Amino acid sequence: MEQDRPISFFSFPGTAAAAVNFYVQLFPNSELIELTYFGDEQPELTGKVYNASFTLMGQSFYALDFTPKEAPPASWQTSQFIEFSDTHLFDRIFTTLASSGHVLMGPEPIAQFDKAAWITDQFGITWQLVHRAA
Repeated sequence: MEQDRPISFFSFPGTAAAAVNFYVQLFPNSELIELTYFGDEQPELTGKVYNASFTLMGQSFYALDFTPKEAPPASWQTSQFIEFSDTHLFDRIFTTLASSGHVLMGPEPIAQFDKAAWITDQFGITWQLVHRAA
């Protein structure tokens, strides 16, 4: 485990494998490092993700499955913030997340950004996407 720096940790209600694979395919410079599963020791989680280690755009992340009943509720109180330099990449990521998620805001100009959007994706993770005009 990496030390001396924060790493985002996602908790899912049994959808971790689908979410991690979706994110790794969607974001450039991303990689699935390790995916391990629960065995028979917890029958309600057998075959679900015990630990997922992956990178998105070069940043480290971890994920874990809970049973749907025990999973913490999704909230947009915290979000993943990404500043894009490429407007086409911003548009592609926004369109993909929005197509199966819920757009909370944007894209629209805000302060120093010509595009800003806030989206909760199909897995309950909220993303703030911004693009700064050159």
